[in-house]
Amino acid sequence: MTPRQGKSAIKRKCLDCGEEFDAPDRGRFTPKFCVKCSEKRQREDEEKEARKEAEETAKRHRERADQARIPPLWREVTFDSSDSTINKVAFKQCLQYAENFNLRESSSLFLFSHKYGTGKTHLAACIANYVLHVKNGRVRYQKARDLLLDIRHTYSRESREDETAILNSVLGFDLLVLDDVGVDSPSEWRASTYWTVFDRRMEQRLPVVVTANFSLHEPERGESLGDRIGFGAVSRLRQMCGQNTIEFKGPDLR
Repeated sequence: MTPRQGKSAIKRKCLDCGEEFDAPDRGRFTPKFCVKCSEKRQREDEEKEARKEAEETAKRHRERADQARIPPLWREVTFDSSDSTINKVAFKQCLQYAENFNLRESSSLFLFSHKYGTGKTHLAACIANYVLHVKNGRVRYQKARDLLLDIRHTYSRESREDETAILNSVLGFDLLVLDDVGVDSPSEWRASTYWTVFDRRMEQRLPVVVTANFSLHEPERGESLGDRIGFGAVSRLRQMCGQNTIEFKGPDLR
């Protein structure tokens, strides 16, 4: 053992406070700061690292919020800020779905009514915000019509995206919220597109929350959702949702 490796101490002047202190002689590794200043530096480093981690977490959250595309009207709605006495049963079921949402595997949810303005979109937005902010999940909120328009736009010469890229993008989120499914007139192309969206989400075990003004089941009279988006797409949606369907009743709340 050389003298420098022993337990001898030497006098050093702290580079921070300037006070003299006894430092273990470790050659070029001899401490340059007194114990008090060393501990202070360690605390400052830990606080700096914590702030950096918090900033990175906040940045990732802002990025997820931007990617969610929740419209400004619905960006701040939450279960806590909503009136739970309106559509009590639907409110409770939607809250339970959000609280039980599992980022690894969750079932889908179908919200429907035969009227407009019964609160489906409001509670779907509450679910989206809960999964985004409380569960820290990756969410995409989109009007079904806008998704179809985005895909149609890829057919134009000016588009830089192709249909496959947009369809693949629906797999990049833990939860896809599709609002107003079936609002457009039925067509073979729409039926095929809806089938593809639901089929891809189903195969990857990625849930969707769907709102619609048509039932998943055949009514005694009138149209069903299958008449609007194709029975193949509805079959996929039924398989994904199981018993998780909520009917909204009551007057127009708008």
